[in-house]
Amino acid sequence: MTGAVETESKHRVRDTGAVRAVLDRLGFRADAASLQADEYYDTPAGLLRTADLVLRLRLIDGQVTAGFKGPRTFLTDGSHSRLEVELPAAEAEEVREELARQGLVCVWRLQKRRREYRRAGLSIVVCLDELPRLGHFVELEGPSDDIAAVRRSLGAHIGPPERLNYRDLARRWMAERGSVTAALTFGA
Repeated sequence: MTGAVETESKHRVRDTGAVRAVLDRLGFRADAASLQADEYYDTPAGLLRTADLVLRLRLIDGQVTAGFKGPRTFLTDGSHSRLEVELPAAEAEEVREELARQGLVCVWRLQKRRREYRRAGLSIVVCLDELPRLGHFVELEGPSDDIAAVRRSLGAHIGPPERLNYRDLARRWMAERGSVTAALTFGA
Protein backbone atom coordinates (compact mmCIF):
# COMPACT_ATOMS: atom_id res chain seq x y z
CA MET A 1 0.00 0.00 0.00
CA THR A 2 1.29 3.46 -0.90
CA GLY A 3 -0.11 6.03 1.50
CA ALA A 4 -3.84 5.61 1.93
CA VAL A 5 -4.37 4.35 -1.63
CA GLU A 6 -3.85 0.64 -2.18
CA THR A 7 -3.18 -0.82 -5.62
CA GLU A 8 -3.66 -4.57 -5.76
CA SER A 9 -3.78 -7.45 -8.21
CA LYS A 10 -5.21 -10.83 -7.11
CA HIS A 11 -4.55 -14.11 -8.95
CA ARG A 12 -5.41 -17.76 -8.47
CA VAL A 13 -2.22 -19.76 -7.93
CA ARG A 14 -1.70 -22.66 -10.30
CA ASP A 15 1.53 -23.95 -8.70
CA THR A 16 2.28 -22.85 -5.13
CA GLY A 17 5.76 -24.38 -5.05
CA ALA A 18 6.73 -22.63 -8.28
CA VAL A 19 5.43 -19.28 -6.98
CA ARG A 20 7.54 -19.65 -3.83
CA ALA A 21 10.59 -20.60 -5.92
CA VAL A 22 10.20 -17.55 -8.19
CA LEU A 23 9.81 -15.23 -5.20
CA ASP A 24 12.93 -16.74 -3.61
CA ARG A 25 14.89 -16.31 -6.86
CA LEU A 26 13.75 -12.65 -7.01
CA GLY A 27 15.07 -12.04 -3.49
CA PHE A 28 11.75 -11.92 -1.63
CA ARG A 29 11.77 -13.16 1.95
CA ALA A 30 8.72 -14.58 3.73
CA ASP A 31 7.33 -13.43 7.04
CA ALA A 32 5.87 -16.01 9.38
CA ALA A 33 2.50 -17.33 8.23
CA SER A 34 -0.54 -15.97 10.05
CA LEU A 35 -4.15 -17.01 10.40
CA GLN A 36 -6.35 -14.01 9.65
CA ALA A 37 -9.97 -13.93 10.77
CA ASP A 38 -11.91 -11.19 8.97
CA GLU A 39 -15.41 -9.98 9.78
CA TYR A 40 -17.20 -7.75 7.28
CA TYR A 41 -19.90 -5.31 8.37
CA ASP A 42 -22.68 -3.55 6.50
CA THR A 43 -26.11 -2.05 7.03
CA PRO A 44 -28.97 -4.57 7.01
CA ALA A 45 -29.92 -3.20 3.56
CA GLY A 46 -26.37 -3.72 2.20
CA LEU A 47 -25.65 -0.05 1.55
CA LEU A 48 -21.87 -0.41 1.88
CA ARG A 49 -21.66 -3.38 -0.49
CA THR A 50 -23.89 -1.61 -3.04
CA ALA A 51 -21.45 1.33 -3.05
CA ASP A 52 -18.39 -1.04 -3.25
CA LEU A 53 -17.33 0.02 0.25
CA VAL A 54 -15.82 -2.33 2.82
CA LEU A 55 -15.82 -2.14 6.62
CA ARG A 56 -13.72 -4.94 8.08
CA LEU A 57 -12.58 -6.11 11.49
CA ARG A 58 -9.42 -8.27 11.28
CA LEU A 59 -8.04 -10.44 14.05
CA ILE A 60 -4.48 -11.78 13.85
CA ASP A 61 -2.80 -13.39 16.86
CA GLY A 62 -4.90 -11.39 19.32
CA GLN A 63 -4.35 -8.08 17.50
CA VAL A 64 -7.45 -6.29 16.23
CA THR A 65 -7.48 -3.94 13.23
CA ALA A 66 -10.45 -2.00 11.89
CA GLY A 67 -10.32 -1.24 8.19
CA PHE A 68 -12.30 0.82 5.71
CA LYS A 69 -11.96 0.50 1.93
CA GLY A 70 -13.41 2.88 -0.62
CA PRO A 71 -14.78 1.91 -4.05
CA ARG A 72 -12.42 0.22 -6.51
CA THR A 73 -11.10 1.81 -9.65
CA PHE A 74 -10.12 -0.94 -12.08
CA LEU A 75 -6.96 -0.39 -14.11
CA THR A 76 -6.36 -1.61 -17.65
CA ASP A 77 -4.02 -4.40 -16.47
CA GLY A 78 -6.74 -5.97 -14.30
CA SER A 79 -5.49 -4.60 -10.97
CA HIS A 80 -7.44 -2.04 -8.98
CA SER A 81 -6.81 0.93 -6.70
CA ARG A 82 -8.87 2.06 -3.76
CA LEU A 83 -8.65 4.12 -0.62
CA GLU A 84 -7.82 1.93 2.37
CA VAL A 85 -7.53 3.05 5.99
CA GLU A 86 -6.55 0.58 8.71
CA LEU A 87 -6.34 1.40 12.40
CA PRO A 88 -5.47 -0.66 15.46
CA ALA A 89 -8.63 -1.24 17.46
CA ALA A 90 -9.58 -2.04 21.03
CA GLU A 91 -10.86 -5.42 22.06
CA ALA A 92 -12.82 -7.09 19.26
CA GLU A 93 -15.98 -7.35 21.34
CA GLU A 94 -15.93 -3.61 22.08
CA VAL A 95 -15.64 -2.83 18.38
CA ARG A 96 -18.46 -5.26 17.53
CA GLU A 97 -20.70 -3.62 20.13
CA GLU A 98 -19.94 -0.14 18.78
CA LEU A 99 -20.64 -1.24 15.21
CA ALA A 100 -23.97 -2.74 16.36
CA ARG A 101 -24.87 0.54 18.12
CA GLN A 102 -24.34 2.26 14.78
CA GLY A 103 -26.73 -0.14 13.05
CA LEU A 104 -24.12 -2.31 11.36
CA VAL A 105 -24.25 -6.11 11.28
CA CYS A 106 -21.67 -8.77 10.49
CA VAL A 107 -22.55 -10.02 7.01
CA TRP A 108 -19.54 -12.19 6.15
CA ARG A 109 -16.70 -14.00 7.91
CA LEU A 110 -13.53 -15.25 6.24
CA GLN A 111 -10.44 -17.00 7.48
CA LYS A 112 -7.26 -17.25 5.48
CA ARG A 113 -3.73 -18.37 6.05
CA ARG A 114 -1.45 -15.62 4.77
CA ARG A 115 2.28 -15.41 4.27
CA GLU A 116 3.67 -12.03 3.22
CA TYR A 117 6.80 -11.75 1.10
CA ARG A 118 8.94 -8.62 0.95
CA ARG A 119 12.14 -7.58 -0.81
CA ALA A 120 14.52 -4.92 0.46
CA GLY A 121 14.30 -1.74 -1.58
CA LEU A 122 10.81 -2.45 -2.95
CA SER A 123 7.53 -1.28 -1.47
CA ILE A 124 5.53 -4.16 -3.02
CA VAL A 125 4.14 -6.83 -0.72
CA VAL A 126 3.35 -10.25 -2.15
CA CYS A 127 0.71 -12.09 -0.10
CA LEU A 128 0.31 -15.82 -0.60
CA ASP A 129 -3.14 -16.72 0.74
CA GLU A 130 -4.73 -20.11 1.40
CA LEU A 131 -8.52 -20.04 1.65
CA PRO A 132 -10.69 -22.91 2.84
CA ARG A 133 -12.09 -24.85 -0.12
CA LEU A 134 -11.01 -22.16 -2.61
CA GLY A 135 -7.30 -22.93 -2.65
CA HIS A 136 -4.36 -20.57 -3.03
CA PHE A 137 -4.24 -17.01 -4.30
CA VAL A 138 -1.52 -14.41 -4.56
CA GLU A 139 -2.19 -10.72 -3.95
CA LEU A 140 0.34 -8.22 -5.23
CA GLU A 141 0.06 -4.92 -3.34
CA GLY A 142 2.15 -1.89 -4.23
CA PRO A 143 3.10 0.40 -7.11
CA SER A 144 1.66 -0.62 -10.48
CA ASP A 145 5.09 -1.00 -12.11
CA ASP A 146 6.26 -3.37 -9.36
CA ILE A 147 3.02 -5.35 -9.60
CA ALA A 148 3.50 -5.73 -13.35
CA ALA A 149 7.12 -6.86 -12.95
CA VAL A 150 6.33 -9.50 -10.32
CA ARG A 151 3.30 -10.67 -12.28
CA ARG A 152 5.49 -11.17 -15.38
CA SER A 153 8.02 -13.13 -13.32
CA LEU A 154 5.31 -15.41 -11.91
CA GLY A 155 4.06 -16.01 -15.46
CA ALA A 156 2.13 -19.24 -15.99
CA HIS A 157 2.27 -20.13 -12.27
CA ILE A 158 -0.65 -17.76 -11.64
CA GLY A 159 -3.95 -17.13 -13.37
CA PRO A 160 -5.17 -13.86 -14.88
CA PRO A 161 -6.13 -10.96 -12.60
CA GLU A 162 -9.23 -11.79 -10.55
CA ARG A 163 -11.83 -9.00 -10.37
CA LEU A 164 -13.93 -10.69 -7.69
CA ASN A 165 -13.12 -10.30 -4.01
CA TYR A 166 -12.81 -13.35 -1.78
CA ARG A 167 -16.42 -13.06 -0.63
CA ASP A 168 -17.77 -13.11 -4.19
CA LEU A 169 -15.43 -15.95 -5.18
CA ALA A 170 -16.64 -17.96 -2.18
CA ARG A 171 -20.31 -17.21 -2.84
CA ARG A 172 -19.92 -18.32 -6.47
CA TRP A 173 -18.12 -21.51 -5.37
CA MET A 174 -20.82 -22.30 -2.79
CA ALA A 175 -23.70 -21.49 -5.18
CA GLU A 176 -22.24 -23.91 -7.73
CA ARG A 177 -22.48 -26.57 -5.02
CA GLY A 178 -25.98 -25.63 -3.88
CA SER A 179 -25.25 -23.94 -0.55
CA VAL A 180 -24.46 -20.37 0.39
CA THR A 181 -23.38 -19.45 3.91
CA ALA A 182 -22.16 -16.24 5.50
CA ALA A 183 -18.71 -17.64 6.29
CA LEU A 184 -15.71 -19.32 4.75
CA THR A 185 -13.63 -20.73 7.58
CA PHE A 186 -11.24 -23.61 8.13
CA GLY A 187 -12.90 -26.65 9.67
CA ALA A 188 -16.41 -25.54 8.65
